[in-house]
Amino acid sequence: MRTVICNSLQSFWDMGDHQFLEGHNVHCVFPINEQVKNFILECQSRYKIRAITFTSHQSP
Repeated sequence: MRTVICNSLQSFWDMGDHQFLEGHNVHCVFPINEQVKNFILECQSRYKIRAITFTSHQSP
């Protein structure tokens, strides 16, 4: 299964709106807070994403 890497929230929205994420796994590598993470997870069914994972970013 192919994994699409999203480098920003904007790229996630753009690819999702153009059906590029449909049926794929998605990995987000940009820093997010819990609110944004929950929003992205709520988009999973709308964009027909198979699974979403996140890179954990630690505060300096």
